[in-house]
Amino acid sequence: MEVRQALEEDRISSVELWYVHNCPESDNATREVEQAASTAKHLIDSHYSPDSITSIVAREIGRDKLENWYRRTEVPIIVTDEFRVPVIDGFAERTDKWTSFCTSVPGAWLRQIWLEHETDLLSPNVRDYLGLVRSEKNINFGIKKSAREDASQFWIYNNGLTIVVNEIEIPEDLGLGLTELVVRGLGIVNGAQTTGTLGTLSDSEASALPDLRVMVRFVKCQDPDVLRDIVRYNNTQNKIEAADFRSNDAVQDRLRAEFDSIPEAEYRGGRRGGVRDAIERKKNLIANNGAAQALAAFHGRPNLAYNDTRLVWTDDAIYAQLFSDRTTARHIVLCHSLLRSIEEAKQEIQSTPEAGRTDMQRAAMDYFRRRGSLQVLCAAISASIESIVGFAIPDRFGVRFSDNCSPRLAAERWSSIVQACLPFAPNLKTACDRDLQNSEKVRDALAMFAQFIAATRLSNQTLFDSFADNVQYVGTPVTNSH
Repeated sequence: MEVRQALEEDRISSVELWYVHNCPESDNATREVEQAASTAKHLIDSHYSPDSITSIVAREIGRDKLENWYRRTEVPIIVTDEFRVPVIDGFAERTDKWTSFCTSVPGAWLRQIWLEHETDLLSPNVRDYLGLVRSEKNINFGIKKSAREDASQFWIYNNGLTIVVNEIEIPEDLGLGLTELVVRGLGIVNGAQTTGTLGTLSDSEASALPDLRVMVRFVKCQDPDVLRDIVRYNNTQNKIEAADFRSNDAVQDRLRAEFDSIPEAEYRGGRRGGVRDAIERKKNLIANNGAAQALAAFHGRPNLAYNDTRLVWTDDAIYAQLFSDRTTARHIVLCHSLLRSIEEAKQEIQSTPEAGRTDMQRAAMDYFRRRGSLQVLCAAISASIESIVGFAIPDRFGVRFSDNCSPRLAAERWSSIVQACLPFAPNLKTACDRDLQNSEKVRDALAMFAQFIAATRLSNQTLFDSFADNVQYVGTPVTNSH
């Protein structure tokens, strides 16, 4: 009854049907739950106003999926080798939830393990090594300068490292000379920049490392909640962005892997940095917030896309709606390229002298001057997607270009659709009032726009069909292969 009332009041934006069991997932079960999603769409369309619902999907949650989700509740340590750490002295701290050993380690040891494992050492960290620029304001430049010029003072200048381990064996002969601390599994939670900077020293620069020592605390902890807090509270040297805390999420892991196969595109998925010493500026980078904004707009939430993209990363419920097993790299390319194509349409009109603009361009420019206009138009075109492509789409997350095209080519394909829809953009002005805060006005404006596009499909059939030839709907949810 509560669900039905929420449907009647248009308070539900997506519907998921879960079939949960403790057996391996199967193709037969997947086909059954997909049929359930189609039935649910038909029932909702028949009995309720479906305007606010952007997706209806069914998911099979079997043994493999549950096991994967459970493993991801712990902070992952990719490097599981045994390490023998040369130490002289140190002390232990313990509670019922964790054991920690604080000591000093040679800078040469940190450099050596970086050369062997590079960014795999940083698997629990919200960032990779961020590189450096030659500026006194750049933290990593300062670290490298101190290592080269004042190695004996490095220990007192540097904040040190926090490293989580799977096992730790504390030596009994501490303080009696050089001994070995044995740890198994190693992940640097805080100190990525220190380790990366020392690790990328050239052989000649590393000549000072015998005199350089770094303070380190090794922590063994099996409590996943405490581990998450260790990550959160130990990252303060470089500004933390909201997306950073999703960098180890299973969905972001998968998306980064999927983007490796997309031409002329890079997606970091919340993770910043890499293995290179120099800071790189990627011209083909789809930024974290750019992807989140495009997804929010395409899936009917232009207010979120325009006013507070940060919530996508910080609010668990919102994040789960936009970044789930159904979110694919090719779908992000489709959404992001639509928003990019709209931006280019606006720039094209702006570059046309006022006296040379047509009446349609003047009206469109008047619309584009309003706050959130780009995101609203993106949401409106998305709301019209079935009329544009000419086939049913139960879940918009399943829409993508049929070939694995680059974001640049994807934006070019959207261009003709944007131009065809642009004359109706002024009808969306009411949605932009009060910075898109009136959700009812936004919903009504999107529904009216969709009706206009549906009414003009016949006159635009050749153009729409040509676009539809490059679009496909994939209803099967993506499963995590990690």
